[in-house]
Amino acid sequence: MPKLTVIENGKKREIEFFGETILGDLLKSEGVEVEHPCGGKGVCGKCLVKINGKDELSCKYLLSRDTTVEIPEKRGISSVTGAVEDGEISGNACLCLDIGTTTLALALVSPESGKTAKVLTATNPQRAFGADVISRIDFCRKNGVEQLKASVIKAVCEMTDEILSCFKLTYADKMYVSGNTTMLHCFFGVDCSSMGVSPYTPEFLGSKRMSGRELGLDKVGEVVSLPNISAFVGADIVAGIGYVGAPKKGYNLLVDLGTNAEIALFDGQRTLCATAAAGPCFEGVNISCGMSASSGAVCAYFGEGDYKTIGDSDAKGLCATGLVDVIAVSLKSEIIDESGYMEDDLVISGGVALTPKDVREFQLAKSAVVSAIECLFTKAGITVNELENIYVAGGFSSGLNVANAVYVGLLPKGAEKLFVPVNNSSLLGTVKYACGQIELGFVEGAEFVDVSSTGEFSERFFDNMSFEV
Repeated sequence: MPKLTVIENGKKREIEFFGETILGDLLKSEGVEVEHPCGGKGVCGKCLVKINGKDELSCKYLLSRDTTVEIPEKRGISSVTGAVEDGEISGNACLCLDIGTTTLALALVSPESGKTAKVLTATNPQRAFGADVISRIDFCRKNGVEQLKASVIKAVCEMTDEILSCFKLTYADKMYVSGNTTMLHCFFGVDCSSMGVSPYTPEFLGSKRMSGRELGLDKVGEVVSLPNISAFVGADIVAGIGYVGAPKKGYNLLVDLGTNAEIALFDGQRTLCATAAAGPCFEGVNISCGMSASSGAVCAYFGEGDYKTIGDSDAKGLCATGLVDVIAVSLKSEIIDESGYMEDDLVISGGVALTPKDVREFQLAKSAVVSAIECLFTKAGITVNELENIYVAGGFSSGLNVANAVYVGLLPKGAEKLFVPVNNSSLLGTVKYACGQIELGFVEGAEFVDVSSTGEFSERFFDNMSFEV
């Protein structure tokens, strides 16, 4: 029987396999984390491993005999949650978990005091099955939900062990969980494949409860999820709305930027929600030198030779905030024209560059987001002038240059004065919910607006593809 020798973090392990098999599939089944952002289609080039000293795509490499593979060193994603860590526990502590498509965030909280003792973040290992929810729904349809569930439960168990041990605790009575609807289905081991085809029907939307032991979280008593609004407006946006609260006058706009951008427009009585299929552009997928917000990512760009990277290390790629800046600066210097045309690649540093294809990918993403926002304005009968705040959530919201985001058309004009970054509003709202500081009564009356099926969206999407410079 042939063997695969895996070298990871200086350690070796051997895996036996039968007949011919795809390397990436075998690694996933054995819990070896190699990201496959495109879902194994072989188009993103992000799952490179070394075989006999040569870079190979693990999602396409066919194993048939004894082989040795070297797994590249993992890059930890820089995730700013916005939580204030108190460092102390009083009374009975509980756990609050946000299952993001890219990042997991776990907080240890004292409900009586309403304070957060500590927060841990980690990469969501489900990235091995695809960068976005559509890829993971597709994986679930083909392979079932068990691998998706097992990978995230394993990671949450490790995080739970670590955060409890920091305070010499052995058990938490409750864990409150938020995340998008797909992530919650996978976490609870519920088939999510029905959300991949019309009419996109989830197996559950309301709050779900399960014992920790039943889920595989032996150090947790009961697990309680926040409710979802629709198949693609999940508990993460519910927690976010609860966290920022209703405006004193006018409307608040909450935009959670990600592969499936979730948008909520609400006042004290009405909540309108929509989604924008931005694709994984903001996660660095489909961008030639794109990468997550990890060491070496260009996170700010000011012009030729003037940029900043995460960790102040050598430039290795572009993360979302850097991408927005590069495009804004290139528009201002007329390297990119109003249509998005760009004659040649723009070299940022060494092998890091922006390509014409990258610009097109960004145009698709930004047009989807701002067009959905504008459709919600139409539905509510308001303009941007009637907003009290524009809250932007997501892993890169705190590092976003809002002036550049408005300049390239990612956010509506006038957003500069209203912009409030809220980092991980899903985790922060879950913490407030666990502490009894917010009510979720608005969920029942929340209205999901399917903007993508309207003629207005199509017209706006076409118009918003260009850059108004």
